[in-house]
Amino acid sequence: MSETVRTIIATVLAGVMGNVVNAVAASLLIRPELIDFALVPGRYAVAILVAALIPIFMALVGGMPALLLSFVGLTVVPSLLAKLVFGSGAPWVLVLVLNAIYAIAAMVTYKAIARN
Repeated sequence: MSETVRTIIATVLAGVMGNVVNAVAASLLIRPELIDFALVPGRYAVAILVAALIPIFMALVGGMPALLLSFVGLTVVPSLLAKLVFGSGAPWVLVLVLNAIYAIAAMVTYKAIARN
């Protein structure tokens, strides 16, 4: 499998896994009904698009700086979207924590598949 194909697959699966883990975390930390977040197709699209920051940062700076930038980007970008675009009423701290969980799950998934 080519590196490009592996990167695309890793990015898509990172977004998917991050979204699922985020929904599970929301259902455990806030209320069980929030597991329904895992059933919203638009959340997967956003999660995959945001996960695309990982290979971009890996290509631009690589190594630990790329991982740090990825963590910040995958936490801050969806948090800003949730609060400013999608109108989340949750407190900023909670939104940031849940998106940090998304970020970690997405990054671990990406690294396990992409191997770069």
